[in-house]
Formats: sequence, C-alpha cells, structure tokens
Amino acid sequence: MKKINILGICGSPRKDGATQLALKIVLDDISSISEIFAVDAWTVHGKKISPCIHCDACIRARSMCVIKDDHKEIEQKILNADAIIMASPVYDMNISAQLAAVLSRMRPIYMVHSGILENKVGAAITTGGTRYGGMETAKYPIINFFLMNGMLVTGGGGSCYLGGSIWSQDKKSQGTREDFVGLETLRQLAKTVAKAAVISTLGKDALSRQGEIIGNFA
Repeated sequence: MKKINILGICGSPRKDGATQLALKIVLDDISSISEIFAVDAWTVHGKKISPCIHCDACIRARSMCVIKDDHKEIEQKILNADAIIMASPVYDMNISAQLAAVLSRMRPIYMVHSGILENKVGAAITTGGTRYGGMETAKYPIINFFLMNGMLVTGGGGSCYLGGSIWSQDKKSQGTREDFVGLETLRQLAKTVAKAAVISTLGKDALSRQGEIIGNFA
C-alpha cells in the first residue's frame, strides 16, 4: 500500500506552545500505528502570511493567490495531503488570525485544482486557557473549510465529537501535558484520523479502477 500523507497545520504564532504540542502528540500517535503513514507538520510561527485582500487577482488569472509570502509553502502541502489535521489556539471563541489567513488564501482552490481535496480526511484540534471558553466553536471555521472542499470530517468518537480539545490553563505546553482529559481526546482523534485516512485512500484507489462508475460522478 502506498504511503498515506498526514499533514498537521499548527495555527499558533507561539513556538513550543500548547497547540503545537497537542498537534505533535496526535501526529506521533498516528506514526506509531503503522509505517504506512507519512506525517508532516507545518506551523504559522515565524511565517509571513498576509490576509486575503479580496483583490480578485486569482479569479482574473485563474491562479492560486498572487500575494508573495510564505503561504506558498502550506498551499502545496495541503494539495499533497491525504488527511489534514488543523490545530488552533482559541482567540475570542475563534481560530487564530494567522490560521484564518491561511484558509482564506486557499479561496481559489475550487477553480485551479477543482475537486483535489474531495474525500480526503480532515480533523480539528483547539486549545484554550479555559475549559469551556470556545474550544468547540473555534473548531467550526476549520470544519467549514473541510466541508466546503468536499472533505470527510472526523472527530474522536464518543469522547470528542468535533475533535481534540486541550485546556491549557494558559500554561503553554505544560498545560497540555497536565490536561489528562484533553490528552485522551487527542489519542482518540489520532485513531479515528488514521482509520479514516486508510478507508479514504483504499476507497479512492478502488474507485479509480472503476472507470465507468467514475464517469457517472463527473
């Protein structure tokens, strides 16, 4: 079986914070499940990511975003991934401004790479300083990005319907290590993402061998 590419995107501008560690834990768990998984992590920390300015240059040129900055790095990684796990700290019950910029800049993907993300797997992780301070609501912008691109969204089963959640108590990475309830949601999420990615990859491979059926979906 070919390698399954699992991409983790950390939306925290902090280095070695709660969000980055939470994402690392999930990616490490997935790696430990099987050698078929190739994991890759990317962070907004230290990157220059300008927001979308709605100039519509991408529409006119039928190209990905024309702004020259570090977004090009993550753009290609997103295109190549079989599963994408996005992690963000909670800012006012929402994702970070940096991650929001990453997502908005992917706007032209429907036109330039039509359907490239369809039936790939997506999952969300959020970390917050308070236990009930918006960790679930902050997952929705991430999940919405997955849904509008036809991706298959998975949570962590019964213990974390929408994805992984860490209560950091504003202690950065130490807070992640101390949140035993949250750590269990990460472990469950790793299992569901890995399983879904295998099913998705095998399903797409099987479908590609059925040319007549694929034609009916065009």
